[in-house]
Amino acid sequence: MDRTQCVTVHHEGAVSTVTFDAPPQNLLDIDLMDRLVQAHLEADAHPRTQIIVTRSAVPQVFSHGLDPRYVLALAPADRPPVFHAIGRVLHHLFALGKPHITVVSGAALAGGAILAIPSDFRFFDADHGRISFTEVKVGLPLPEAVCAVLAHFCTPPMLRDVVLGKNLDALEAVAAGLGDGMATGAELETLIHKQIERLTRVSPAVLRTTKQYLRRRVLEETAQFTKGDPLFESFVGDDFLGEGLRALVEQRRPRFAR
Repeated sequence: MDRTQCVTVHHEGAVSTVTFDAPPQNLLDIDLMDRLVQAHLEADAHPRTQIIVTRSAVPQVFSHGLDPRYVLALAPADRPPVFHAIGRVLHHLFALGKPHITVVSGAALAGGAILAIPSDFRFFDADHGRISFTEVKVGLPLPEAVCAVLAHFCTPPMLRDVVLGKNLDALEAVAAGLGDGMATGAELETLIHKQIERLTRVSPAVLRTTKQYLRRRVLEETAQFTKGDPLFESFVGDDFLGEGLRALVEQRRPRFAR
């Protein structure tokens, strides 16, 4: 099966919904990440769309990030393009002109957290939604561009813990500034609907320009990340990322060489 078919876009009225459905964990690879970018750009360009909503169709899961076996199957020299693709997700979703809502209905981990964070609003399932930038646990520093996007939303006292991989449940995510509300079932849908209603009362041109003002400086950093980060990429070899991912697959603690 072509995994890019796991991402769909549905246009209805003022809302375009991008849905990600790659069970069991919505794991990412380059093709899937590029399809996610394409889907969001399609929604942003749709003439009737005023709001973009990103959802997972997998119950109690948002995305667990990169598929570790997919990355491990690559030679270290072939791994940087995977992270360039993550850079494209971060940059293009952060650069969307229209208001963007993400529904964190389950775990958003590592690359899944990077997929969730660029939106303007994030609403969490109170029972199952959680977010964690777990890169440091598998031997990677969080890229500078991701840190810049996080700092755009995260409360300063929490930023250090978040970039070091703290696992935040829905309540903690909202308290940290990474979530804009939390509820379950129909109440969660009501929260999202109310936010959509509020946004559709404002001029789309005003919203677009306001986003540009708010995000312009950070966008320079996310654009650079799409081209690569040599310091970050020095960690994608077997001494760091390879050992971290093998430990994850083998369910053991990593033994980093340095």
